[in-house]
Amino acid sequence: MRTARRISQILFLLFFLFLFFQARYPYETWLPSDLFLRASPLVAIATILATRKVIASVLIAFIILLLTVPLGRFFCGWICPLGTIIDGSDNLIKRKKRKPRQRESTRFRSWKFAILVAVLVASLFSVQFIWFFDPIALLTRTITTVLYPVFSFLLLGLFNFSFSTGLFEDQVYSAYDMAQNSILPIAQPMFFEAVLIALVFVGILALGMVTRRFWCRNLCPLGALLGLFSKFRLTKRFVNETCNSCSICQRECKMNAIEDDYAVNNTVECIECMECISNCKPHSVSYKFGKNIGKNEIDLSKRRFIQAAAVGLAGVAIAKTSAVSREETGQAIRPPGAVKEDGFLDRCIRCQECVRICATTGGTLQPSFLQSGWEGIWTPISVPRLGYCEYNCNLCGQVCPTGAIQNLTMEKKQKLKMGIAYFDKSRCIPWYDQQDCLVCEEHCPTPDKAIKFDIREARTPEGVMRTVKFPYVDEKLCIGCGICVTKCPVIGDPGIFVTNAQAERIEV
Repeated sequence: MRTARRISQILFLLFFLFLFFQARYPYETWLPSDLFLRASPLVAIATILATRKVIASVLIAFIILLLTVPLGRFFCGWICPLGTIIDGSDNLIKRKKRKPRQRESTRFRSWKFAILVAVLVASLFSVQFIWFFDPIALLTRTITTVLYPVFSFLLLGLFNFSFSTGLFEDQVYSAYDMAQNSILPIAQPMFFEAVLIALVFVGILALGMVTRRFWCRNLCPLGALLGLFSKFRLTKRFVNETCNSCSICQRECKMNAIEDDYAVNNTVECIECMECISNCKPHSVSYKFGKNIGKNEIDLSKRRFIQAAAVGLAGVAIAKTSAVSREETGQAIRPPGAVKEDGFLDRCIRCQECVRICATTGGTLQPSFLQSGWEGIWTPISVPRLGYCEYNCNLCGQVCPTGAIQNLTMEKKQKLKMGIAYFDKSRCIPWYDQQDCLVCEEHCPTPDKAIKFDIREARTPEGVMRTVKFPYVDEKLCIGCGICVTKCPVIGDPGIFVTNAQAERIEV
């Protein structure tokens, strides 16, 4: 069983990575790249509570939830890609050995239930905190903004080194072409907030120095949710009379779910890893259908429940009352197809799927910080100086698991305004230096150019009269894609910028 579980974990992790690499232009796949996100029961419940609407894309998650009743927390032990990575990291960490028959502490075990209560209470008041704790969203965000850029940087460096040596040129170029068509980006991706996101992920792995699967045991609210349903599972752990009370099953239990008499385990905590079967020398342990004995308690007292609910309400109050400057708000440009801001914040789980796929086209989307307040941390925004919204691309809506970005037809997307561009006349070359510059107009993708010219005589700083093409924006035609900002040749701050003025948001 141990071998079967490890094979399952590896296969599901590879499947997760396969889907991740499918999120690229052109997006041609028979399986959605956000399948794991849709399958997270925590994402589904929190989003439905926050929006007060049934979101069809996440209904698959309730299949996982229902299967937990007969099968227990199989998702945590056999499928969860973050759990697999934590297992691998834990195997590399040396911890202080415990004395024989000395059980690990369970004092932190209630935290995950408290976190679950807090984030669901916040969701009831339309504030999403689940994005920080859901393991699938957390891992997708980390791979997108941290691990994949590092991977592509190292792989490109390896190819460049191979090219410089001149050895096996044909084979190296074949491998490079294959990598470019499958896993390598068009350009090296770089993201804001990557360091902070990396620190969160490293912190989760570092908790393994305290105890194995510390995150899964004590902090993961998805595990807590599945544990509530696992309490009623249809199988039991059976220990026969050959048990010699050696305690090895308890010592080796990843989740510290086995009680002191070794015959009883807490099904709320058990993740069906079957390590107790593999480690038992007398082969005394097996699983059978039947009613579970023992208390199978959920470590959440009434007092802790009230405290957790109060923390959730306090988080709602802080998030809703934090002030954001109008200047910052105006610069928070959402992707085309984004629903109205209140609904967007309710739905967005900060998984960065849209950021990931945008990096394979125009590369305008970045995880935000405080541009839309504390409530909007790590939500996607357009940063035109770094990239633009590709006119012939509508992929961000196709990979959004919760409908925060709606899947628009190409025709509708090309007409939808993200915002409006404005010229900074103190920076723009024709306005500042009375010299022609046609870059922004040349790159404008709209059929009838949104950037036009007012041609007239002007005096240069040297006093010479000259005919100059002064650019201006036709606000009726501009869609705020930002390519003019990306391509502006002015060093430093560009001569043109985009705000979310007149942005068209989707009503749902």
